[in-house]
Amino acid sequence: MKKKIVLQSYAISLITALLIFVSGIATYYAVQERRIENAIVEDAETFADLIAYDVDALAAVEDFGSARVTITDDNGKVVFDSSKGDSENMDDHSGREEISAALAGSSKVVRRYSDTLNRYMYYYALAVDTSDGVMVLRVAESASDIWSFGGMALLWLAIALVAAFALSYVLAKNLSSKVEGRLTELRDALRSANSGDYKLKRCETSDALDFSIISELNELAESLKENYRTLSREKAKLDSVVYNMTQGLIVVDGKETVVLRNNVAEEITNRAPSGAKLINMIDDEALLEKIRSVLAGSDRVTFAYECGDRDVVFNVFTLESDGDGLGVILISDVTKEKELARQKSVFFANASHELKTPLTSVQGLSEVLLSRTDENSPDYKYIKRIHTESVRLHNIVMDMLYISKLESGRIENRREEVRLGAVVEDALAAYKDEITAKRLSVETVGDAVATGDEHNFYECFNNVIGNAVHYNRQDGFVKITLLNSDEGATVKVEDGGIGIAEEHLPFVCERFYRVDKSRSKQTGGTGLGLSIVKHVVALYGGTLDIRSTEGKGTTVTVFLPRS
Repeated sequence: MKKKIVLQSYAISLITALLIFVSGIATYYAVQERRIENAIVEDAETFADLIAYDVDALAAVEDFGSARVTITDDNGKVVFDSSKGDSENMDDHSGREEISAALAGSSKVVRRYSDTLNRYMYYYALAVDTSDGVMVLRVAESASDIWSFGGMALLWLAIALVAAFALSYVLAKNLSSKVEGRLTELRDALRSANSGDYKLKRCETSDALDFSIISELNELAESLKENYRTLSREKAKLDSVVYNMTQGLIVVDGKETVVLRNNVAEEITNRAPSGAKLINMIDDEALLEKIRSVLAGSDRVTFAYECGDRDVVFNVFTLESDGDGLGVILISDVTKEKELARQKSVFFANASHELKTPLTSVQGLSEVLLSRTDENSPDYKYIKRIHTESVRLHNIVMDMLYISKLESGRIENRREEVRLGAVVEDALAAYKDEITAKRLSVETVGDAVATGDEHNFYECFNNVIGNAVHYNRQDGFVKITLLNSDEGATVKVEDGGIGIAEEHLPFVCERFYRVDKSRSKQTGGTGLGLSIVKHVVALYGGTLDIRSTEGKGTTVTVFLPRS
């Protein structure tokens, strides 16, 4: 750096000195040339005054100095020349430029090579009226006289140029040392700031530029210090959130290097040192390959996996960060939740099974009592109420048992082609009396075929159609559309009933959830119908879509895939 500054500074000084030297030479030449031109003009005018009185006056002059004086007549014949005694044999000068200009009345200085003297000369001529007629007086001066006058000046100028070269080198070296010193100070200050030393610097000089630079450095240090504090606070918050998450978190870069993980992730997988690879944390080859396949794509994938005696759910996706892809792996230990769900399902099944027998007995005995009691008897309405409630409880217990079988996989599930149009017709037949009582308009459009168990399909669509009838208006409508496609079968049930408020829609498939409890009691609803629908649809890998507007009606769409 220092050498470069010296060379550049010296080159600038050298070029500047050379330009000054050349300019000085050119200026000197121009001045001397002008001096010679003025001198020959003055000499010509002086000599012209002499010959105007006496043509032979110049012959008496013994020394003309460095000038050459020539007199010609108006025809160009030389009658006198100071450099030659014999002027009779000299060439005709009528064609010379300066003589022609003089005779024309426009005298001028002419620079020309002289064949007589074998050098460049300056010429100036004047036309003079004499007693012998018009004569032309010409004065000439050698061009080499320009340098003869300034030889010593040129010598000193050359000496000054050499001295300037030497001084420039010394000054360039000093300048480079100062610049290098300033740059070194700046480098040290920036290194200190980069290493975390944000101590303010003092300006030791009164130079305005130095003061400005130090001020800027101090402002930069203050800004970096504040940014570092802010980042430290944000990092502390992030670390606190990450390490207190109930979920495990692993973040890897494009080379599968773990850049972030928390304690939960290490407890579920393996503990690994900082900068470890993903393979060091996950030693299950099948799980590792599955995670890699997800990270290689762009979709977010959630899947369950058994890690030893743990039931774990992995949520894997990628993020873009400054052009580099980061893989994010969220790990949820659902062992306890699954065990609780299993216990709940077992209790649900056992309780349903235990309730079935006594409820059957109550229902049978109430039917016997009803058959033996007169309708006008005061006890009849109580026995009727016992029978009605026992039937309702029996339906609830049967639905609970059915859901338990669906959840446990113990449900009978034959694989055969089922015409869904016939299933819908059977379900409508079960509600014939209520449809007639409400004067409902029922329309069935199309037909579809699905592969599965007919009883399961009946339970599904019986509940959907039952809701459409139970929660409909007087003189309302029910429209059932069946459609076959390459993907599978679709059954859409629309009604113009009371509808469901938007806030209830996310929960209507939960067990025993009722939008209007009082109305459910009137219709004999169990609160398990849509839960059964959801489980049957899930059993066949289908989808359930429920859309409703309060006061306008509900549309339930069931899709059953072909395979």
